[in-house]
Amino acid sequence: MRKISFAFVVILFIGVSASAQTNKTESFEEYAARKKSEFNQYRVQKKTEFEQYRQRLNEEFAARLSGEWKQYKPESKQERAANPKPPKPSVVDKTKPTAPVKVPVKSVVPPEKKIADVPVTLPKIDRRKPAQEYPVRFNFYNTPCGIGEFDTSSLSFSSTDNSAISKAWKRLTANDNIEPLLADCLRLREEMQLCDWGFLQLVDKVAATLYPGSSDKQVFLATALMLQVGYDCRLLDVGGRLALAYHPSHTVYGQPCVKVDGKDYNVFGPLANELTGIRTYPGDFRKSPTPIRMAVDRYPRFSAPNPPAKTYSSASWTAAPPFELTVNKSVMDFFDTYPIVDWNLYGMAPVSPQIERTLFPVMQVLTEGLSEEEAVNVVMSYMNYGFKYMTDDGQFGREKPFFPDENFYYPYNDCEDRAILFSRIVKQVLGLDAVYLFYPGHLAAAVKFSPGVNVKGATVDVDGVSYVVCDPTCIGAKAGYLHPNYAKQPVKVYKVAL
Repeated sequence: MRKISFAFVVILFIGVSASAQTNKTESFEEYAARKKSEFNQYRVQKKTEFEQYRQRLNEEFAARLSGEWKQYKPESKQERAANPKPPKPSVVDKTKPTAPVKVPVKSVVPPEKKIADVPVTLPKIDRRKPAQEYPVRFNFYNTPCGIGEFDTSSLSFSSTDNSAISKAWKRLTANDNIEPLLADCLRLREEMQLCDWGFLQLVDKVAATLYPGSSDKQVFLATALMLQVGYDCRLLDVGGRLALAYHPSHTVYGQPCVKVDGKDYNVFGPLANELTGIRTYPGDFRKSPTPIRMAVDRYPRFSAPNPPAKTYSSASWTAAPPFELTVNKSVMDFFDTYPIVDWNLYGMAPVSPQIERTLFPVMQVLTEGLSEEEAVNVVMSYMNYGFKYMTDDGQFGREKPFFPDENFYYPYNDCEDRAILFSRIVKQVLGLDAVYLFYPGHLAAAVKFSPGVNVKGATVDVDGVSYVVCDPTCIGAKAGYLHPNYAKQPVKVYKVAL
């Protein structure tokens, strides 16, 4: 042991002496230049290794495309429970005191775990270059976008048979043909702060801009770009036409899917409802691809149209002076395209800067100095009277859960929209934990108060911890109130993660 330590000290001394000697003969500027040069060499080496890896993937994938494609049948659409929602919000019967009820729990859905981002180094973003300076321009949700020149002749095929598709893949991905376009797409993703669903739509828009006369080429290019980034997508042949299919991180309701290698793939685009004669290849483009993460992890940065959108007013809530909040219609149009997913994913979505600057500070002021129970009841009152109620069927003719901002854009909301927004305010403004309570046809919430805060009424135990029921759809309700219709019904609890 002593010999090893002594040898280590000698080596360390020699290294330090050499470094000191170098410092005597090398200026700081020379040292900085040398380090920068070494770093650039390292970066080029790593980029070369990554490009070689991607090129190998493309060559292997082209060979797989030329092989046998299997026939598949679409899976049945997965639907959420179709229990009808209350046509009108219930009103609290104040003649009956709130009884202490322990709500039975059917199951508990754990909070969502974050899925790792796609393993791609983003290009340097030059935000100073306006879209009009790029040779190819288009609008994406009212936002001007620009990309560099792309040789559209690098993608050509006369049929969708295996051999033609394989050859087209080789030509498109050879000699870095697709690299500049890929860098442009990733740059726009960051500039507009797009989540995975937004990036999929952006890539589709880019492909449509470059190949406006060919839906097959649009699908081919969009799929190629998604695969190069690292997403779990694939090409389908649907009766001789190409379709892009994506593997979502969570169940997407109301859409048909195709099960390939044990994974569900939903079809993106107009062929989603024409799934007959489906063929596709086995295996993935790369090992462990990233699914399309259905949680909105970033609030999109879209240009607002003129006029920007409707302005919400809280004037119907007379408990406090009214405040106004303007919502970006471009973002609302984007949210309207979102597939239907589970409740907890809507509650995870970030809110707009307008909500951060307006709603949260207002609630902070109104609840300052109040007890936890009083503060929660203020938020309950706001949810009761600050919005008008209507079911999704009545307002849209379809199921449409809201992301938090959508409550301030549409004229009405319903039970799940109120429960999600209520829980968000409670967690972010009051600092109290909240969960969703799902009954057939109804969504409520429950709040975890601090130890020693005793709130009378209905409670639900979540992993041994007591939460007080709060139903923002019951007009006049306060913390602890539970409508008699739900008193004995087992509830499915969703934990909420921000």
